[in-house]
Amino acid sequence: MLRGVRPEGLSRRHRFRGQDSFRPVLRSAKKHAGALAVLHLLRGSTASRFGIAVGRRSAKLAVVRNRIRRRARELFRRHPLKQSRVDVVVTLTHRFEPALVDKLLVELAELFDRANAAS
Repeated sequence: MLRGVRPEGLSRRHRFRGQDSFRPVLRSAKKHAGALAVLHLLRGSTASRFGIAVGRRSAKLAVVRNRIRRRARELFRRHPLKQSRVDVVVTLTHRFEPALVDKLLVELAELFDRANAAS
């Protein structure tokens, strides 16, 4: 299979690379908070990038952490916010239960809408 643009998922230019690449976005003043997650924004990049920080403290099982990451990336990929040249990092606010994945996605969609309306 050839490497390059995939029909699904985020291309390399829409992902963060490097160990400290989240840091400027997390330190930015622009944030939208919900009950389950906080959306950190930084404007002015050449292409929108998306990252999600889900640590072992937030979700104990790797299966749950990966499910959250996959579903959140897919939501961002299909959302109009991706076209607005903004870096986005999502952090979870507290311990996460696997049953709340759908509720988290609804909240993330609302946070994406809020961020898109503010731009």
